[in-house]
Amino acid sequence: MALFKTAQEININYDVFPGLLSSTTFFIHGNLASNCWWMPTVEILKSQGKGLAGDMICGEFRGCGGSSVPQSEDEVTMKNFADDFVQLIRSLKLAPINLVGHSTGGLIAAMMLAQAPELFNKAFLLDPVGAEGVKFDTAMIQAFEAMKVDKNLTGIVIGSTILNNNANSSFFKDIIVEDAFKGVKAVGHLVLKALDGLDVRESLKNSNHPVMVMHGEHDVLLSKTESEKLAKLFKNGKFETLEGCGHCANVENPALFVKKFSQFLY
Repeated sequence: MALFKTAQEININYDVFPGLLSSTTFFIHGNLASNCWWMPTVEILKSQGKGLAGDMICGEFRGCGGSSVPQSEDEVTMKNFADDFVQLIRSLKLAPINLVGHSTGGLIAAMMLAQAPELFNKAFLLDPVGAEGVKFDTAMIQAFEAMKVDKNLTGIVIGSTILNNNANSSFFKDIIVEDAFKGVKAVGHLVLKALDGLDVRESLKNSNHPVMVMHGEHDVLLSKTESEKLAKLFKNGKFETLEGCGHCANVENPALFVKKFSQFLY
């Protein structure tokens, strides 16, 4: 666990797991999450052996995990999140590296490619938010407001995004739900607003990076069509359906997730 202070005095928390990958790769979680969502991936990679040339680096955007809590609604934009991570990666002097992003983190990763193309090789986007953001209905906004004061409701909502979720597991109850409850109070409800009306299609069209957009067959949270459209925006974009998975393959089937991103990135 380490903290990086941006030029805007924002503390961004990140974790480094050395020697787990063929080349260094930066991972970005989704909304209501943290670096803990990558722990099943870390365990799979550790079981496959260490001592490789690349590190696994996981970063938490504002309001999540150990990163700074936004002090105003104006702070919560996808552009700010992307810029925070670009600053962090530049400070580490490891470029060019790969990117992996899940859900909201997938969109942030895509925006990073456009903002600082020289820093990156390839990107793997798992069930990402599309380039036109997401419009959430009033019921979802109301649910997020209720979740801020009701941890049980938070658990139900976050559990519904995980296919065949085991709500009684200690990983879910003690880590996933706790992270989500902290995140929804700090930033999660504002992320919904930041995604409503967003359109970054034009900025992504100039990227030459190889990009894989992978969408879970049973994802009921985000649109497969939007994932396909996102892949087509990139000059070297590809799309693939991840069979047997929902929105969160990194938790649902981490071994398959590791296999898929490794095949594409390395």
